[in-house]
Amino acid sequence: IINSKSYKSYLEIGCFDNELFNYVKCNKKVGVDPYTGGTIRKTSDKFFETNNDKFDCIFIDGLHTYSQVKKDIDNSLKFLNTNGIILLHDCLPNNYYEQAIPRCQWTWNGDVWKAIVESRKSKDIDVYTCYADYGIGVIIKRPNRNLLVNLNKDSSSLKFHDYFHNHKNLMNIIEYEKLIEII
Repeated sequence: IINSKSYKSYLEIGCFDNELFNYVKCNKKVGVDPYTGGTIRKTSDKFFETNNDKFDCIFIDGLHTYSQVKKDIDNSLKFLNTNGIILLHDCLPNNYYEQAIPRCQWTWNGDVWKAIVESRKSKDIDVYTCYADYGIGVIIKRPNRNLLVNLNKDSSSLKFHDYFHNHKNLMNIIEYEKLIEII
């Protein structure tokens, strides 16, 4: 995506051991993590309080809870360049335990999926989930092409069974080839 769109600036929230960060090729790279990796040792909330830069590509892989991911999405949208993209990791849990809060096992997506569902209700952003690496959420700042309208529940109150029985619709799942086509 970075190469095909000729993006020049990249922000990564949650770098851990730079498993992705070290491989990203951009003129400007900023990595935010309170413990390891990246270039800035802060929480994402603290980073966004003082940040003045805008980015072409933002990758969110920080604290995997609905409330924090929702804040990271909202903050990222404020600092996203025109024609930029936000990507989120761990959007498709395979079972209840992978999304349980608090974390109870090594493989953990948290309830990131709820933030995708919430974002899909916005008319101002176009939201998808790509079948790749535990689910990659995709947010593009443009009118929503597939607005989620028939969900009366507050996203934070959704349960895993809601996701399990309707995840293809809730998450607006696409294959990688379709992702490349739409961006």
